[in-house]
Amino acid sequence: MFMKKRIVAVMLTVAMAASLLAGCGVPKQKDESGSGKESTEKVFRYSTNTEPTTLDPTKSNCVPDNEIQHAITEGLVRNTAGEITPGVAKDWKVSDDGLVYTFNLNPDAKWSDGEQIKAQDFVYAWQRLMDPKTAAPYAFIGEYIKNGLEVEKGKKAPTELGVVAKDDTTLEVTLVHPTSYFLSLIGASSQFAPVRQDIVEKYAADFAADTEKNVYSGPFVLTSAQNQKWIFEPNENYWDKENIHLDRVELSYVQKTDTSLAMYEAGDLDYTKIPSAAVPKYEGKDQTTRDGSVDYYYFNCNGENAAMNNKNFRLALNYAFNRNANNKLVNNGVHAPSNSIAFSGLKGVEKTYGEESNLTSYPLDGDKAKAEEYLNAALKELGLAKPSDITVTITTTDNDSSKKQAEACQEMWKKDLGINVEINQITYAETLKRHQTGDFDIIWGGWVSDYDDPYSYLELYKSDCAYNYSRYKNEEVDKILNATQTETDAAKRMEMLHQAEQLILEDAPLLPQNERIVHYLVDDDVKGLKNYYAGVNLDWIYVDIEQ
Repeated sequence: MFMKKRIVAVMLTVAMAASLLAGCGVPKQKDESGSGKESTEKVFRYSTNTEPTTLDPTKSNCVPDNEIQHAITEGLVRNTAGEITPGVAKDWKVSDDGLVYTFNLNPDAKWSDGEQIKAQDFVYAWQRLMDPKTAAPYAFIGEYIKNGLEVEKGKKAPTELGVVAKDDTTLEVTLVHPTSYFLSLIGASSQFAPVRQDIVEKYAADFAADTEKNVYSGPFVLTSAQNQKWIFEPNENYWDKENIHLDRVELSYVQKTDTSLAMYEAGDLDYTKIPSAAVPKYEGKDQTTRDGSVDYYYFNCNGENAAMNNKNFRLALNYAFNRNANNKLVNNGVHAPSNSIAFSGLKGVEKTYGEESNLTSYPLDGDKAKAEEYLNAALKELGLAKPSDITVTITTTDNDSSKKQAEACQEMWKKDLGINVEINQITYAETLKRHQTGDFDIIWGGWVSDYDDPYSYLELYKSDCAYNYSRYKNEEVDKILNATQTETDAAKRMEMLHQAEQLILEDAPLLPQNERIVHYLVDDDVKGLKNYYAGVNLDWIYVDIEQ
């Protein structure tokens, strides 16, 4: 759910990471002083099993990062479960050709230290995002802005980016082409939040690592980050503070989901995700949502392992993978097996993207005969005598669910293909590094959309995308995806996206596994908690605790 984005998602992405009962919590929160009295404080307590990687909004790289940034930063607009509302900008207008956005900033929008948030804070932040010297992992998300790609590639100076402060409260943004989901994108992606230049220059990297050396533009401030717990309190200078009801939010890093569940049962958490194995126990008490997370195995199509560079071999792996059986074995049947790339619940033209799709893809039950056919073709092309001459390594994160997932693939591929499959478990942070370096044969990952459009998933397979972990290249796919960005006919554009996805699946640079169906428990007293499948999975900004 490496967010993007994003399972990378889970990433706050992330699939395995994203595994974070109603009626089991206490009706009122206890006073932690030991007095035995009931507290009148409104505190929302939840956990994550994936640690955030950074508190620098420009360098946010996954769902866990973005969920925190959604609370402590605020962009021009706010995307709340798909609804676009004013953020720092009180209103905006769009030119007739859809290329120029003029945002009028709220003069009451202030940083947590009381300083006014100015248009120049956005100019600095966005230039910093695209400046190659910053090395922001998510820089590609700014390629929609005029000269964005050229700045990212070092061909133009950051000052040439199409974002201009007309005055302290007027920001003008020029796009490369009309982008219908632009507001959705900047409302849910922390990379577009303002950044104070004086703070960055004064404290350097410490501004994103030390709570006392940072300022915040959002409704909450981070007051403590230690002992694997993050404490958030309301920003007293936030322009819309009267609509913030919580007195405090406590986010705990708890690696094992079973532990989180036990904490919920004990009344120590107000929200937790339910491990797949425990879902039947809470039937009727749980709630569910599709958070947009799609789990994959990325195949390195341009690495040192010749087998992985072979299309027929990658197809063999896909056809030898029984997605229905895998979901039952690994996920207790709680997710939705998937043989596509983009999340099916995204907006299409008249229905959802999935409902409008007519993709021809890998059978959910697998096809052993077809897998053997592709394997034999691969062996011939590779000049190998037998399947056991091939060894591949699955790289995945160091938790039990990841191991179980990898072992399921290992068993299927050994049994039906006769190849050697090794498993390498590493930390989540190291997994993210391997995505970037390409030091893998097969690596677990996933994606959560940054905005409500299939392009957010499919652009990962453009040859020039920074998140093209598969090192995949198909000039026809590049051509089609680039064309979708300027196509104004919605139906035609959606048809082009389906066409691109079909071509990608035929080349098999990945193995789709499932769309996550999150089962969770939330205390009855918690009101206003939002789930959304783009940008931010869990939105607790406007939560209230009924007392």
